[in-house]
Amino acid sequence: MTIKPIVAALGAALIACGSAASAAETQIYGVVSTGLYYQKAEGADHATVGMAAYKQTPTDSHLGLMGREDLGNGWYAGFQMESGWSLDSGALYDESRLFNRLARLFVGNEFIEVSAGRMSTFSCASEPYSVFKKLRANMTGSGLPGMAPALIVYNKGESDNTIAFATRAKDGFFLQGLYTNGSNDSETEYGWSDNNHVAQVAFGWTGRQLRIGSLLNWEMPEHTDATQARKHDSFGFTILGSWDFGGPAVSGILYKGKNDWRIGGAPDLGAILLKGSGVNNLAQSTEGLDVTTGFVSFGYPYGFHYFSAGLGVVNAEWNGVSAGMKHTKGTAAIGSLMYYYNLSKRTQLYAGASYANGHDLLDGVDRFNQVFASGGLTYRF
Repeated sequence: MTIKPIVAALGAALIACGSAASAAETQIYGVVSTGLYYQKAEGADHATVGMAAYKQTPTDSHLGLMGREDLGNGWYAGFQMESGWSLDSGALYDESRLFNRLARLFVGNEFIEVSAGRMSTFSCASEPYSVFKKLRANMTGSGLPGMAPALIVYNKGESDNTIAFATRAKDGFFLQGLYTNGSNDSETEYGWSDNNHVAQVAFGWTGRQLRIGSLLNWEMPEHTDATQARKHDSFGFTILGSWDFGGPAVSGILYKGKNDWRIGGAPDLGAILLKGSGVNNLAQSTEGLDVTTGFVSFGYPYGFHYFSAGLGVVNAEWNGVSAGMKHTKGTAAIGSLMYYYNLSKRTQLYAGASYANGHDLLDGVDRFNQVFASGGLTYRF
């Protein structure tokens, strides 16, 4: 099964919606963010200090292009493309793709929107259908190390061959779903049963004060190497929400995962297991990690200022082959403080710091054992 015919079908549906289309609306938008950062991993001889690159600013620098056209009878169609890049070098963060963050064709009406292309899963802060953003789950507003809940819950990140839908009501009940069947290369080279598949369903309620919802995820790991064991499917459940006190606001996330093959979006589980054993236990394992994560954050706007803090805890237990491993369980805690000052509607100063500390299984992982700080300027257009 491939997603490409679905994209073609979406295009045909646009034509079928009618010929009473008005002039298209097209806009260029983006974020330019830069600054300095400090990073010191536990046990490292020296800290790293430099100009912030991609994933080292609260909001990643990117350039977007979006077009939309009214098809008549309440229907519309459009496209959206985004490229992420590093201001320190001007290079795309993924040079193999021109539109590495987002590339989608969409069609919808006042009730529902359907998209196909390359998109992020719901459990991060990326457009177009982030449940974390919809429910204000991260009051720090930052994707920096030690600050973003997407770093410790289930997160697949950007995925090729994705089809998704979302209801469009601004307030009240919402429902959305997503499915992807792996990269362009794997879907043509391997069969359906050997490709990576991800599905997510989210539902909940958005109100003036209370926003609350649930997110279900399923992932079938790829099996493209016959010398390795076929891995069991991953299942996860997330409850998340926020409460606005009329200025100050608080949010919380609780995640429970079964047979996860990564923590957050980083594909570093093999390195985590290798540090503890010196043996490639990941390749021969059919069962993965059981993960429980909790995250709370607080935000307080005061005039042109915005103060926020976040605290997260992750508990992981490895159920696969454990030859040579000293620990099969591990915990990590992350804490952060973030400050923004709005110079204008478009320009913002930022400064923040985080601390992460891991134990046992997660003790040797740099991203769970480090101090990170960053400060700089963000401009939106």
